[in-house]
Amino acid sequence: MGGSGLGDVFKEIEEKISTPSKEAILDISVFPELNKIVEVSRFDFKPVYYIPDTVYKLFIKAKTDVQYYQLITDLFRKWTTRSIDFRLLSRISHEKEIGGIRFVPITKEMVDMEVYEFCYERFVDEKLFAELSPRTNVLGDIIGKILGFAKRSKIPILMLNRKLATMVREVVPVFDATNIFVDKKQKFFSAFIPVKRTRGVRWFICLVINLTLPSNPAGVVLAVVDP
Repeated sequence: MGGSGLGDVFKEIEEKISTPSKEAILDISVFPELNKIVEVSRFDFKPVYYIPDTVYKLFIKAKTDVQYYQLITDLFRKWTTRSIDFRLLSRISHEKEIGGIRFVPITKEMVDMEVYEFCYERFVDEKLFAELSPRTNVLGDIIGKILGFAKRSKIPILMLNRKLATMVREVVPVFDATNIFVDKKQKFFSAFIPVKRTRGVRWFICLVINLTLPSNPAGVVLAVVDP
C-alpha cells in the first residue's frame, strides 16, 4: 500500500493475520529454538523459513577460519544470550531442507533495496564487519535483508523477543499490535509455529508495512503481534 496513516496500518495488519501463512522469515532470536522446530512432528506442518544468506556465508567462512565463530557469536548476542546449536545452523546452511522443512536464503536480489540500503547505512557495529567479498557490514546487512524481504514479499517475521524492534525503533516506527484482532491471531500463529513442542516459549510476529510519510524516511513501520 502507499500508506497514508494509522488506518492503513490497521487494515494491512488485519489482512495479513486473516490469511494464515506457512512461510516466515526467521529472526535471529528464534535460532535457540531451531532444534525443536526441525524436530516437530506434524503432518500439516511443512513451512518454508527464510534466513539472510549472510548467516550461511559466515558459517561457510568459519569452516576455514575459526575466528569467524567469534564474529557469529558477537552477532547473535545482539539478539539473544541463549545458546544456539552452531552445528545445526551449519547443517542448515548446507542442506537447506531438514525433515521436510525448507530453509531458503534471503539474497539481495530478493529484497526491497530502498529498505535494505536504509538499514545498511544506519545499523553499524565496527566489530561486526566481515570479508564476504566484498567487506560487509554484517549487522546492517542482516537487518536490511530481514526488513527488506519482509516488505517486498509481505511474509511475516517470526521472533522470540522484541530485540529487533528495540534495535530499529530509533529510525523505524514500531507499532505494538498486541491487543488487537485477538480472535484472529491464534489461528494465524498456529499455522506455522510448532506450538506442541515449544510450550512456555513466547512467540512474536513482526509485520513490515509500508508507511510513506515525510517524517518516516524508512518508508515502513514494524507492527509487533503476539498470540
